[in-house]
Amino acid sequence: MKKALKIISFLLCSVVIIGVCSVIYMFLSVSNYKLDESKLLKSAQTFEFYSQNGDLIAEKSMVKGCDYITLNKLSENTKNAFIAIEDRRFYSHNGIDLKRMLGATLKNIKALSFKEGASTITQQLVKNTHLSNEKTLKRKFAEIKIALELERNFSKDKILELYLNTIYFGKGAYGIESASKTYFSKSASSLSLSESATLAGLIKAPSTYQPTENYNACLNRRNVVLKCMNECGYINNKTYESETKKPINVKIASEDNFVNDYINAVINEYESLYNFTPYGYGKVRLYTYLNPELQRELYSLKCEEYGTQKIVIDSKNNGVIAYYGNNSNLKRSPASCVKPWLVYAPCINDGFIKESSVLSDEPISFSGYSPKNYNGSYSGKVTARTALINSLNVPSVKLLNDYGIDKAERYANKFGISILNDGLPSSLGAISGGLTIKELCDVYSVFNSGGNYTKSSFIKCVYVNGLKTYEHMPISTPVFSEQTAFIVSDMLNVATLNGTSKKLRSLPFNVYAKTGTSGTENGNTDAISVSYTSDKIVGVWYYPTETEVMPNVVTGSNHPTVVSSEILSYIYKNSTPPPIKEPNGVIKKQIDTKTLLTEQRELICENGEPFYYLLGSEPTEYLSDYLVPSVENASIHLNGNEVTLNFIIKNCNKIDIYKENGGITTCIYSGEPKSLLVDKLDFGGIYNYKIIAHGYKTVEYNFNSVKYSKELDIIKNGTWFLD
Repeated sequence: MKKALKIISFLLCSVVIIGVCSVIYMFLSVSNYKLDESKLLKSAQTFEFYSQNGDLIAEKSMVKGCDYITLNKLSENTKNAFIAIEDRRFYSHNGIDLKRMLGATLKNIKALSFKEGASTITQQLVKNTHLSNEKTLKRKFAEIKIALELERNFSKDKILELYLNTIYFGKGAYGIESASKTYFSKSASSLSLSESATLAGLIKAPSTYQPTENYNACLNRRNVVLKCMNECGYINNKTYESETKKPINVKIASEDNFVNDYINAVINEYESLYNFTPYGYGKVRLYTYLNPELQRELYSLKCEEYGTQKIVIDSKNNGVIAYYGNNSNLKRSPASCVKPWLVYAPCINDGFIKESSVLSDEPISFSGYSPKNYNGSYSGKVTARTALINSLNVPSVKLLNDYGIDKAERYANKFGISILNDGLPSSLGAISGGLTIKELCDVYSVFNSGGNYTKSSFIKCVYVNGLKTYEHMPISTPVFSEQTAFIVSDMLNVATLNGTSKKLRSLPFNVYAKTGTSGTENGNTDAISVSYTSDKIVGVWYYPTETEVMPNVVTGSNHPTVVSSEILSYIYKNSTPPPIKEPNGVIKKQIDTKTLLTEQRELICENGEPFYYLLGSEPTEYLSDYLVPSVENASIHLNGNEVTLNFIIKNCNKIDIYKENGGITTCIYSGEPKSLLVDKLDFGGIYNYKIIAHGYKTVEYNFNSVKYSKELDIIKNGTWFLD
């Protein structure tokens, strides 16, 4: 027992000695890291933005501290909001919060990662102004060393003041004064409690908690800050309850320049890159896919009445070549624009339905959930194509229910989207969190690229101080077969001819489109059009801004589709995109829709409606094989010794014509249907003629009898007279 205790004691002492030596070594390794007061403010980062042709289109210099505000001009609520969420013991520690650091260390050991942080406000100021963003022990020890030195040289109030004037809030705003002007168009000295909590919540992840683009996430984060303030005793329960119920009233000053929306979208994307740090220094060159002429066209089509977003993606390089809209990360309900890729394509891909499958469009309830069509009317039996091009809701919900949400979920996951918990309403666009216009249009890349999904990008590549740090490398994910993608595109092409996207039918080239509308009888909340050609994808999205809803006349099939038509006309003013190429493995058949809808039988006929099928699933039976033959407009004429039979045969494969005279019956014709037959008579008497038409059934038709008297035949005035 004593021997075991000695061994344990020796091991513990060894661990302690190694730990102490490691700490001493780490501190010695960072001995050259010192506080540099000149770095605490006035450092700058310059951004240059280039078009797809390499032309400089914009330049921004983001200077940290240029809008400096002293601490005594800020309200207690503003200061307390940051202390409560970032560093509760700020005024009691010496720059390092050992208790918090120990807790974070234990969590990181348990997670086997640097998942949990424990940096104080002092440490954050040091990291942001003196060090890189890498997560290493050496950087952490350097941070601690400089933080202790900073605390010895500056008061707590000064450190907090410096911190608030250097922290990054997104949208190019460094420091609380700049952030206050950016998001609320006011000085930070006038910030309300709610506004202060909003800005304090932003700094954890500015791109994630943007109030203009991720409002709900921002609202929840603000309320977390308010809860922390309540727990710290900065606000009472009553104030906490009332403040959490308030909306966030963002007031961003508009920049009236045709490239500003695109530039802001580039910044948003840049901030989301894995190697982005807002505290870098020097020159950043961002090369984009922007087409300036097309961008100017999108800008000229702006709508002042409603919120509007427009985007054009080049499918050849998966680059966003034009974008209009002040919230590139705004997520909303994609409405019926989900139907092609969430419901119909999965069902076709798995052989669950065909383009010509008959669906039921009639009132139905799924455990209390009763979907209704947009116009409140129902069409009864319809083909899958008709249901999609007219955006009928009931067939879409019923299809998802019969096919299985779990199966559709597997396809949705390939787009980075989850619908499992959203249930059947997801088939109409009720997807938790919604989608951005770029995310929605990216999904449609699956249809004009042979079933492969590829995310687009605003940024082509990034250079920081002359070194390339990022290059867009499109990654394609196979989702549907090439045949499925083509068949759905065929359906969406028909939608532009006589479906909800028919305002595109005047375009002199093949275009494929889907519309979506969300709302109630009291007004609409979203009106969307997504259209594409073989090499471009265009998205237009309308939504309310000043009011809760738009008028019901603003639907996906009118305003956004009209704008889409103008954009496509501009894009192809000097060229014509080829249609999407028909792949091997599909076949087109013309089907009689009357029989299809009434009897659910696919019968091929000459003038039927064309449908595409996966090879091997096409119908093989012909309508004529199932139709009863008929003989119409039949007549018989005798002229001299010639009998002329006129008739029209329908739904018939073969006819036999018989002649009877004096009890003797003779077949005078047997073969393909014709409309005229002339027979010459050799003997007098009464002649009877009949036609037997062969088809799905056999039909017999008897002509009137004719009487021919050869002995009395004489010619008078060139005319035969018969008695």
